[in-house]
Amino acid sequence: MKDNGLRGAVFSVPMFFKQDKSVDFEALKNYLIVCLKSEGVEAIFSMAYNTRYRQLTDEELFEVNKLCCQLANKYDKKAIIGHAYTITNSELNDYCNAIKKYNPYAISLLYPERYYGIDSALIDFFAIPKKSGIPVLIHEQKLVSGFNGSLIDWPKELLTAVFQDSNVIAVKEDSKNDQITADVMNMSRKFNFDVIVAGGGKKRVRKLIKEIDLKCWLNGSLMLFPEISKQVCDAYLNQNEVFTNMYEEKIETPYFDEVISKLGWHVGHKVALHSLEYCELEERDPMPVCPLNELEFYKKIILKINKSVKAI
Repeated sequence: MKDNGLRGAVFSVPMFFKQDKSVDFEALKNYLIVCLKSEGVEAIFSMAYNTRYRQLTDEELFEVNKLCCQLANKYDKKAIIGHAYTITNSELNDYCNAIKKYNPYAISLLYPERYYGIDSALIDFFAIPKKSGIPVLIHEQKLVSGFNGSLIDWPKELLTAVFQDSNVIAVKEDSKNDQITADVMNMSRKFNFDVIVAGGGKKRVRKLIKEIDLKCWLNGSLMLFPEISKQVCDAYLNQNEVFTNMYEEKIETPYFDEVISKLGWHVGHKVALHSLEYCELEERDPMPVCPLNELEFYKKIILKINKSVKAI
């Protein structure tokens, strides 16, 4: 089922809006083309949070994922697409049947309900795309307890039950727990799926490459600079410490310490993409945006980081 798998940084798909709050499909298309033209970008990933699924209608979401598939196929790359944030099993089946003709590499499934310790509900949900012949990427983030609302890690028995399905082509490992990440990586070798690690930045990526032979991660700072993705990914995978230290010192650390830690990922990332002229600053309510009186301050930081990128 799986061909050559995934390697390096997977680029999550942002969401752009115009000043009238409509989806800016033209800006999104232009940004994705820049990414897909880069030799180092193998896959784009439309997902629940970065792609603002909660702010989109079902029709807009379908059009966004259709666009991702069409562009990825045009440039001989991979498109991982998602589904509406809240969805029933029957609706997911209908969605898969409708989107499959655009040839997604996989559909990312995020369990839309709380967890009551009844594994069959999750197993049944994740098995639905198999009927349409679409491979599945499991978005394995912490579950919300149906008993007290707390965030809990997937029990190991549940991980095994879901991941052993032959239709699972990849897992977005989003536990932020190194031991669970290592366990999932071991399962990936047994059941033949890719692992895309999310969280912790490039320092964690570098650590996991050494410790568990990580091959793939969700992009962060590199989303701003897709043109250098091959250099950066090769440097991390080949453990080129001179390059990776330079990247973290001049690009990764300033971005996360001076922008993301102050604004949060989603607000800060939109500021960065806006500063680099990829998009408007706009969001749909109730998603917040950076206060206009602070925008110039953060823009100067981004443009300074951009100078470091140009020097590579």
